[in-house]
Amino acid sequence: MHKMFRRNLGVKGISFLFAIIFWLFVMNQGSPDTLTGEQTLTIPLVDNGLPQNMVVLTRLPSVRIRLQGINPSANIKDLYAEIDLSGGTPGEHTYTIKVNTPPGTKVVDLQPVDVKLQLDTVQEKMIPVEALVTGSPAEGYQMGTPFVKPTAVNVRGPSSILATLNKVTVEVSATGATDTIQVSRPVSFRDKEGKLIFGPNPSVDILSASPSSVDVINPVMLKGLSSKMVPLKATSNGTPAQGKVLRSLVPSPASVQVLGATQALKGFDSLNLGPVDISNLTEDKVFQIPSDKVTLPQGITFPDGTALSVIAQIGPGVIQKEIPNVPVQIRNIGAGLEQDPAATPVNIVVEGLSDILKDVKADQIQLWVDASGQAAGSYANTKVFWQLPPGVTMPTTPQVSYNLKAHLVKGAE
Repeated sequence: MHKMFRRNLGVKGISFLFAIIFWLFVMNQGSPDTLTGEQTLTIPLVDNGLPQNMVVLTRLPSVRIRLQGINPSANIKDLYAEIDLSGGTPGEHTYTIKVNTPPGTKVVDLQPVDVKLQLDTVQEKMIPVEALVTGSPAEGYQMGTPFVKPTAVNVRGPSSILATLNKVTVEVSATGATDTIQVSRPVSFRDKEGKLIFGPNPSVDILSASPSSVDVINPVMLKGLSSKMVPLKATSNGTPAQGKVLRSLVPSPASVQVLGATQALKGFDSLNLGPVDISNLTEDKVFQIPSDKVTLPQGITFPDGTALSVIAQIGPGVIQKEIPNVPVQIRNIGAGLEQDPAATPVNIVVEGLSDILKDVKADQIQLWVDASGQAAGSYANTKVFWQLPPGVTMPTTPQVSYNLKAHLVKGAE
């Protein structure tokens, strides 16, 4: 056994030494996220405290630092540089960079130590939308004037940019088109030279629009034709169910594109849809109107794919409500006269929609009689004047009786 232990003793010693060295190497290796020894690093710069109504127009630089005395357990995720913008004001200012380091870590070098930033206030502005059409339609076809809806959007962004932004654009391709193009597209922002506007970080939008996209109608027609947008009107026949009324008829869309020769389109300024039958309706209804069922003047047509409809809005009908004990005023009583006794309050009946009448009370109604030129005496069944809340009517004229008498002069026999 002793001989076996002594066999290849040199090789065993070398192996044991290498094992110890390897163990020490492993024990001194940190994880990829830890900081050890002295290092020079590039770390991100973040801003804190920026007011909600402000924006940074300058791209934040990276910060290069050299550290000493690093704790082996320190995590690189805890190391970053920051600037305090809580007191920021519009314009260009210099801000001091502060480095957040793990405990026991010392920053021996920092580049840069401060940064110059441009700040601006955030504002909103309504800006018109313009369609940018690229490409050409198919052979034998031509484009009309594109139409966008809505025609303007609310843009939010830095005031310095909004001051020079006079339009937003929406891009549409007409390449090879043979029919009118109807699409929804996001808007984009361009400067006076037509270049897209980006902020300090191209991946983050510095401007935003509400709505962010618009509908575009780009007329495409045979050569020799013209296009025109004409408003729509709607008509109906019949009556809704008992207790219901027609509140409104709403054509959709509000206007429609038509095609035709220039002379044919001249003087064609509106188009009627219907009549739609609202007989016995108890609720709103949408009537789809096939475009081939609409009568158009000779030589005028709809673009392919035109969709038309009429929305009949049905609501509760007019009801009656009795309002008791409404006081009556006697106005413009002549000099030397007085009312005696006071006019008795009257009960009246008013009409209107149920959602309006439900809250109507006597103190919202004024009733009065004009006594101008009247002498002392009794006045029976006199018609009154009235003032009612909006949406309320009175089907009958109330009447009141009252007396006027001469003032008694104190001390007169």
